Parts: sequence; C-alpha cells; structure tokens
Amino acid sequence: MTPTDLATKVSDDAVWSARLREDGLRAATLQTPSQRQATETILERSLALGAGAVALTGSTVRARRTVMSDLDLMIVGQRPGCGGVRQDVDVYATSAKAFWERLVAGDDYIQWTLRFGCILHDEGILHAASRHVAEHGLTPSAERKLIQADRGLRLARVVLESGDFDAAREQCRAALTTVARWLLIANGVFPLSRDELSGQLFMLGCSDLAAALRRLIHDVPSGEELRSGLQLGQQLVAAAA
Repeated sequence: MTPTDLATKVSDDAVWSARLREDGLRAATLQTPSQRQATETILERSLALGAGAVALTGSTVRARRTVMSDLDLMIVGQRPGCGGVRQDVDVYATSAKAFWERLVAGDDYIQWTLRFGCILHDEGILHAASRHVAEHGLTPSAERKLIQADRGLRLARVVLESGDFDAAREQCRAALTTVARWLLIANGVFPLSRDELSGQLFMLGCSDLAAALRRLIHDVPSGEELRSGLQLGQQLVAAAA
C-alpha cells in the first residue's frame, strides 16, 4: 500500500466512524422512547447472535412515518426473535453471501439502507458495501424492480378478487409502491420513503399513479378504486414489458 493509498484509507475510515456516531444520534432523535426500546432490544438480540451489521431503515429514518409504518431493521446475520417487543417490527435478515449477491444485482432496498439508513452496528460489511457502490457507480436495477412489480400486481389482483378488502388494500398499497419505485428507478430517480413517492411521481408527470398511491396510504379507497389503481399499474408494467 502506497502512502497515498494509506492516507485515503485512513480518511475513509474516519468518515465512516463519524457516520456511525451520527447515525446513532439520529436514530435516537427520530424515534419515540417506545420505538427506541424496541430497536435496542432487536439490536441486543442480533449482537448476541453474532450479527455482522444492523441498520434502522425505512420511513422512520426519513421522518415520514404513517399510520401503517413499522420499525424496519436490516440485519446481516441471523434473524432474532421479536417476542416481547412492543412495536410492529419488520426485520429483514440476510447472510453476508446473499447480501453481496443482492447488492451486485442492483437490489434497491440494500442501496436505500446504505444511503439513508441509520447504521447501528457494523463489523465492516456495510462500510465495504458503501465503498463498492461509490467506486462502481451502482444504481438500483429497473429490470429487477419491474419483475417485482409485476408479481405484486398479480398477487394484489388475486386478493382483491377474493373479496377481502382489508387485505386487498394492503396488497394493493404494496404493489403500487413497487410500481412507483420501478418507474422512478427506470427514469433515473432514486426512490425515497413510501410517503414521499407520490411527490416524486408528480414531479415525474405521473399524476394518476401518484394520486392512487397517496389515497392508498392516507385514505380507505373503495373496491372500485383499488381495481382502477391496479389497472393503472398493470398498464404501466405491460407497456414496459
């Protein structure tokens, strides 16, 4: 390693250490006492299982929580138990191997967490991944998201036709969220949190999809409105395919 390389590494390590300190403070500020307790419990259990990394992610870190928001955590390691945690928690756990495979394949969730998440623990894998993204100019894969969008729309249609409208609203919300993320990625826009997607779609000129998604997030759309939203999503996906 040359003196220049060494100096670059030392500087990079210092920047990463500063981010970890700032992320810890940011996570504490953005959460309520009950949410902080839940996050700390999951963190402690993850570390006890030997986790290589733990990050708080999702709408909480963007300060854009809605009534249906969970506490989202990404863990590189084993999935900890969530028993006794007094918050709705959504834990994504992955092995280091699968983490790298998804990162290289253009997974938007991992890149989102690296960009916006509060990193609570890292033994080096998230630091290395952040460097890899920067050095190789990685961006989320539109093709990967398009496949997910098509799958989500098909599932939502099945649930809607079952007549279970509560479950259908949840599935339609997830499906149109994925369609929105795909559309933004395909147009070179990095998607933000779910509650921010409508604004991004309006800026992109997709006002119909933006309105349908906003209503799914903040209101209780009727069965006919759900069908219209799914039809709009399917038309967009079919045109791309």
